[in-house]
Amino acid sequence: GQFFVMMSPQEVLQGGAQRSITPRAHPYSPKSEAPRATRDEKRRAQHNEVERRRRDKINNWIVQLSKIIPDCSMENTKSG
Repeated sequence: GQFFVMMSPQEVLQGGAQRSITPRAHPYSPKSEAPRATRDEKRRAQHNEVERRRRDKINNWIVQLSKIIPDCSMENTKSG
């Protein structure tokens, strides 16, 4: 069967409380197609937001490092 852990990104990053993993009762239930689409859209939107924050953090670290390292400018980092 399939197992899912439902936690917010903040709980994962902060090491939130231990949660049990519970299997889904009916993973392929045809009667819940409309709610599944809505749920999938919400999950996709949340995933996109988390990934955007991750990229922003990485980009901020790159900018900070480019300011610290001598003779390093953003033009040089973009060209390789």
